[in-house]
Amino acid sequence: MSHAARRLLVDDPISTHRMLPMKTSVLALCLAAAGFAIPAAAQPTDTTTSNSLRMPYQSEFWTTGHVGAGIGRARSDIPCPVAGNCDSTANAFKVFAGGRFNNVLGGEVTYLKTGAFDRSPSGDIDMQALNFGALLGVPLPHNSSVFAKLGVLWGHTEAGSQTQNGWGPSFGVGGMIGLTRSIALRLDWDRWRFKMPAGGGDRENIDTITLGAQYTFGGPR
Repeated sequence: MSHAARRLLVDDPISTHRMLPMKTSVLALCLAAAGFAIPAAAQPTDTTTSNSLRMPYQSEFWTTGHVGAGIGRARSDIPCPVAGNCDSTANAFKVFAGGRFNNVLGGEVTYLKTGAFDRSPSGDIDMQALNFGALLGVPLPHNSSVFAKLGVLWGHTEAGSQTQNGWGPSFGVGGMIGLTRSIALRLDWDRWRFKMPAGGGDRENIDTITLGAQYTFGGPR
């Protein structure tokens, strides 16, 4: 101990007694900070964050994916024959499954089936399609989101005794409200462009509104 330190102990023992607890507290805080920092630095870096790109050939694309189903109504823009009696609405049902490239961009495959649009005397029309779509969404808290869809469908149309198959575009918007971490209510509006047997394969609009449920694997990220 230096001569100045010995004089401090002799001349002012009260000040020295106050300084010792302060130094002890500072040392304790430093040790505590080091204790938290070392384990954190030792943890491996997560390279698959929620914003990283996941592809369909990677398991992460599907383990963060979803399945669901919806039921609702379909509306047809198909012209009615002169002096005919036509119903422009019918029931509609769909099932879907998809995955996510990241938190805002995903892909979805949908099977759609409509009920029969009653038409006389030409014959009822009903439709089904397999749709391949892209989803662009805005994630919200509590397993909720809003999104837009753009895709292409392979459709099958039956009109009386005639049938028509063919590709067509599709688009739509939707939203989800989370009930749990994995289950959500989902509302969709979609427009599907189906090829028709008459008119050389002209396409007509079928609009659907469906309400259903979606299950997200592993919960949202």
